[in-house]
Amino acid sequence: MRSPYTVLGVSKTAKAEDIKSAYRQLAKTWHPDQNRDDPEAGNRFAEIALAYRLLIDPDMRLKFDSGHIDARGRKRTRPVRGFAANPFKAFKQAMAAATGATAEARSEEQEEASFEDMVSHIFGEAAARQTKQSPARNAEPSGRRTETDAPGLDEDPLEALDALFAKWKTRHKPPSALPVSHHHIAISLEAAFAGDRGEIAFADGRTVAFDVPAGTVDGAEIAVASPDPSTLGDAIVTIRHLKHPHFQSSGADIHGEQAIELTEAVLGGSFVYQGLDGPLRIEVPQWSGSDTVLRVQEKGLPTGNGGRGALLVHLRVMLPDKPDPRLIDLMRSGRKPLYV
Repeated sequence: MRSPYTVLGVSKTAKAEDIKSAYRQLAKTWHPDQNRDDPEAGNRFAEIALAYRLLIDPDMRLKFDSGHIDARGRKRTRPVRGFAANPFKAFKQAMAAATGATAEARSEEQEEASFEDMVSHIFGEAAARQTKQSPARNAEPSGRRTETDAPGLDEDPLEALDALFAKWKTRHKPPSALPVSHHHIAISLEAAFAGDRGEIAFADGRTVAFDVPAGTVDGAEIAVASPDPSTLGDAIVTIRHLKHPHFQSSGADIHGEQAIELTEAVLGGSFVYQGLDGPLRIEVPQWSGSDTVLRVQEKGLPTGNGGRGALLVHLRVMLPDKPDPRLIDLMRSGRKPLYV
């Protein structure tokens, strides 16, 4: 078990006020009533409470600092038979005395009452009420148990505490999650650019609308909450982009093509290109072949950081519609060898 100083996050020279302050903050954070879906909250809370009880008591703290006891408050050497006090046995004896029965002859109902009182003491009143309302415990296999009158040897306090928390976790186990359903919808690239609203039908026939944020890329998944969490699991919707006549998406970038004449490819020029959000003029560098890709920043789909992807225009060099005699003569002249 960790050092109580580590558990509470205080130094070895911490004053009582610092220890109390740290305990209150941690106890509030890890109280099982505030963490009902976390099965480890009970163990964490108990560790915090045990560390506080050890450090707030000057005698116990001195014994721990001097190495006489461990972080659980137990002596570091095994106690001589009959001399170790057992606080859990004292608790049971007090309960038995209050009900007029002996510790050895208590009924199952009284055992349950003592458990509820212990839960109330450690976890709070709300936890005790939930314990009382929980279904009856499953029958446990019978087995022999021997006890001795020597205090402290009938039942190890740590084992009793572990058993208590095992009961707590069994009774307050979070419900298993319902299976998630999967759906697919297709939207236009324009809808992905501007944002859209979709709708899916759950297994019981109920439909739920959901938002498709601007800039949703192809293959993105959107979680849609169930209309009835008690009977239906949530849904995961995969967004696909419909085929576009001029563009193709790749993440937040979009790709398109542009045909240019041979003259523009050799000498350079410019053209007006129709992007997703309007026309823009793009410059063509000299000597641009059909493998040239012109990248225009911030003209793709919106991104989550407030920016946009890029527009990538792939150039395609085209010959004139009709044969051009001058171009033919130029090409022919280029084939002739030059002699000096």
